[in-house]
Amino acid sequence: MNPLYRNILSRHKSSLRGALRLLPFRSKALGISRTVFIYEPPGIRNVRELHLLYLFRGHEREFVYIDEDDTRNSTSIEDLDELITSGQIPPLMAVMPGLTSLDGKLHSFGINMMGATGDPRDGMGSGLFWDFLIDDLIPYIEARYKKKLETGLRLASGFSAGGYTAALLATAFPGYLDHAGIYDGLFMFDSQTDTRTGEYDSTWMASPYLNAALGESEDRSPEQLSHWNPAELITYADPIALEEMQETMFWIRSAATDGDSGNLDRCKYFTALLREKSIIAGFNRVPLHPEAAHNWHWNDRFLKLFLLNVFGS
Repeated sequence: MNPLYRNILSRHKSSLRGALRLLPFRSKALGISRTVFIYEPPGIRNVRELHLLYLFRGHEREFVYIDEDDTRNSTSIEDLDELITSGQIPPLMAVMPGLTSLDGKLHSFGINMMGATGDPRDGMGSGLFWDFLIDDLIPYIEARYKKKLETGLRLASGFSAGGYTAALLATAFPGYLDHAGIYDGLFMFDSQTDTRTGEYDSTWMASPYLNAALGESEDRSPEQLSHWNPAELITYADPIALEEMQETMFWIRSAATDGDSGNLDRCKYFTALLREKSIIAGFNRVPLHPEAAHNWHWNDRFLKLFLLNVFGS
């Protein structure tokens, strides 16, 4: 086992009332095995109604690694476990799939990648990460925990790029999620036109960080990305698809700033679009806090707030 994973499991074995597990998962879509972290609440054998939460960012370790950045005193899963054991939210399991290469340098964003996936040993396989989620992982989790999940809610929460993935799951697989929580999400604009400048979005259309997922910048076009654009999926949805999207309640907050230190404007844009299309946005105010930043401390605070609001505490 990866020494880092061994340390992560050891830490959580002593800090949790529930259990953190590492699932080796063979994906037909990717053609390789990937590891998935799964949190199970205390006393899961005796739980009659279990709720399901998918957590998205990039690498599968990020929600459970205390040193993912230097702002944390606890991990997301330790916070989740505390909410459950204190009775503030009901029993909930969390699934944390990896959407990047094993070293975290190549990011799929949860789509079927259009760029180079690197060496097969990098952990990207075929690069079909959307198919991995929709055709492999979700059906597996639903089948494995079928009886306990029967009446439970389906939720997703994502931070930054993971916020984009949560929004994509809610719009490209409409009707599956009951709630989608997004902190400082890296949302796309309609037709990749940045509403602040009237020009192409320099992040999604030009950033080399997205080469693996979207291909080289000179090969990208708004039309090519439409299939993966939650804003366009909402804007141009047919009545049936829109009705299914309206079954999901969105909870969106952001950092206090924009540009290199946050995604405030993107989150405001997407929240306004939801309301225009009669999709419920649960928070009235977009910035999480006047000092909220694009880091794990603030995402973990958001995650707790999201869950407390969903479950009415």
